[in-house]
Amino acid sequence: MSRLEEILKLVHDVPPFPKVAQRVLELVENPAVTARQLAEVIQYDQVITANVLKICNASYFGLPRKVSSLDEALVLLGQDALKDMMIASSSARFYQGQVGAGYMLEEGDLWKHSVATAIMAKLLVVHIKDVDPGVAFTVGLLHDIGKRFLSAFVADDFKNIMGRVVRENIPFEQAEKDALGATHAEIGALILKKWEFPSEMIMAVKQHHNHDALQQDSLTALIALSNALVVSMGIGAGANGLATRLQGDGVKRFGITQDDLDLHMADLFGEMDRAQELLHLN
Repeated sequence: MSRLEEILKLVHDVPPFPKVAQRVLELVENPAVTARQLAEVIQYDQVITANVLKICNASYFGLPRKVSSLDEALVLLGQDALKDMMIASSSARFYQGQVGAGYMLEEGDLWKHSVATAIMAKLLVVHIKDVDPGVAFTVGLLHDIGKRFLSAFVADDFKNIMGRVVRENIPFEQAEKDALGATHAEIGALILKKWEFPSEMIMAVKQHHNHDALQQDSLTALIALSNALVVSMGIGAGANGLATRLQGDGVKRFGITQDDLDLHMADLFGEMDRAQELLHLN
């Protein structure tokens, strides 16, 4: 069995994305859905229920008082915050342990990078009118999910991959694909497809390292830019951080200036401080 065949078999065996979370995300698209209806679905996943109550009492979501029941939490949160919370709670379980070790990431670094990218995407999305903030947050959280499942394969070929990056001055993802037959972005896209996420989200994950990503559709450009900015700040950069490359003036089409980018990068530090509960989900 080739390395790529091994990897594809691993993707085939990836655990499903929590059905409770997917059902809630479907329900919140209906403006007439009630907190009681949502609570009736969420209560069947104990981990998500615990995390909803944990996060809603955290400073990040800024609720006016401490809450102890799921019904009350859902009434106070609103649908937008609930969608972010559901995705964060459901995604966190896939990032536990040394899931990024093959990319020279310490335990927790891959999740921290993912949360930072999700928050950066929500900061930048104010400039991009045709991208839903909840979608931006979700793709930001999941853009590097492929690393979680490719890590062991990268570790086995790490010397070869990094040697080519240094000697030939090529992007990490090119050396990664040459060695393994696929990049972590491509594997991430396959995983989102298996989880039945929408096609535009799958493509944004698949293309977020493309050199011309800023010229692609708005969601892809947003995620690529968010990832690049977070890497430039040293948050979960890992082995491929210095090899992250984006070309072109794609951000100009959204009216984003360098001052805007500087401001959002400064804002991210404060947002990450507020998001500590997201960083320590079960």
